[in-house]
Amino acid sequence: MPNRLISTLSFALLAAVALTACQPADEAPGAAPATAGSAPAATTPSSAAPAGPGTGETCKNVTMILIDGSVEIADNAVKSIDERWSTKKIADELRNSFGDMAGKVSAEAGKVTDPELKAVVDKTAAELAKGAEAANPNGFLDKEFQTVSKDLDKACGA
Repeated sequence: MPNRLISTLSFALLAAVALTACQPADEAPGAAPATAGSAPAATTPSSAAPAGPGTGETCKNVTMILIDGSVEIADNAVKSIDERWSTKKIADELRNSFGDMAGKVSAEAGKVTDPELKAVVDKTAAELAKGAEAANPNGFLDKEFQTVSKDLDKACGA
């Protein structure tokens, strides 16, 4: 059992490092979109749709959810060794972590106005939800979770 937990911890830490490396660069502070100089604004506030977060903000938020979730998984792996958790408790905690991440990523998807980015964020949430429902969440951690941000990285330009 300790080897399995050490393996879980190793994969969780690997995931956290990989996700950190893929985190998009922050947008320049105070950067404003280019304008056409003296052209007047063409939209009226009453008819404009509310703007969602930009791609950079969405990518950063989802990446942070994945990093925070990976850290939680790693912390739980250490706790599971220290507190001698049962195999069932380990699996339940992994499912809870994946479920929490899925819920948070899904909430981010609800804010996205770009349909292509929304589809990618929705897909990421759905993949995490599979981990929350997995009969073998350790298997999900070892395989699918390692590539869960692949499409997000592409959409975010990482």
